[in-house]
Amino acid sequence: MLAFIGAMSLEVEEILKRMTDVEKKVISNVDFYEGKLAGIECVVMRSGIAKVAAAISTTILFEHFDINGVINIGTAGGLDPRQEVLDVVISERVAHHDIDVPGPDDDWPKGFNQDKTCYQADQGMLDVLKEITKDSKERVWFGNIATGDCFIYREDQIQRIQADYPGALCAEMEGAAIAQVCRQYNCPFVIIRSLSDITHKENNEMTFDEYAVKASERSAMWCERFITNYSK
Repeated sequence: MLAFIGAMSLEVEEILKRMTDVEKKVISNVDFYEGKLAGIECVVMRSGIAKVAAAISTTILFEHFDINGVINIGTAGGLDPRQEVLDVVISERVAHHDIDVPGPDDDWPKGFNQDKTCYQADQGMLDVLKEITKDSKERVWFGNIATGDCFIYREDQIQRIQADYPGALCAEMEGAAIAQVCRQYNCPFVIIRSLSDITHKENNEMTFDEYAVKASERSAMWCERFITNYSK
């Protein structure tokens, strides 16, 4: 069964609008919704914001449901000046950008070409997403995502991420934690993020209410298209 994980209530609610036979379960103060999306059984969960909440809730998910794939949806801040608000970024890799443990043996490497704190999205999931987005009117980017427990808005933050994790397309606050739990349980994952702002650009923000509704509707649409094609 596939699991769809969103950080915010609105993201989860938009998926639930497209589901049937929904049954809510509350386990250790985390809300889970079992049901059918496009006629296919799945579970939807709100992770909560930032890495600890995401890791806790994803672990509870695996301990109580038979999950064979995870799709994490949500928002992110774009790091490429070519991007626009509401562009979609799909993970090829995701890494913790805020881990910094110095040592003589370089036991905690940085960048996306390592597997200590960086996680590879499932190629089968990526292939499906590339197929269903290839003719989309929306702008879709496939690449690397940086995760950390901080909102990225200052120039020094951006410069540090670009130096330590070159090529990062966006920054967000849950993806690598969810991916790390997926690795622990040997479960494939992919991350789909809509961009709420582009840090290098001025006057690129929508109002939150305007953005959140549009982004959540799009995310739910992609989830429905994904499960339909992935389950064939």
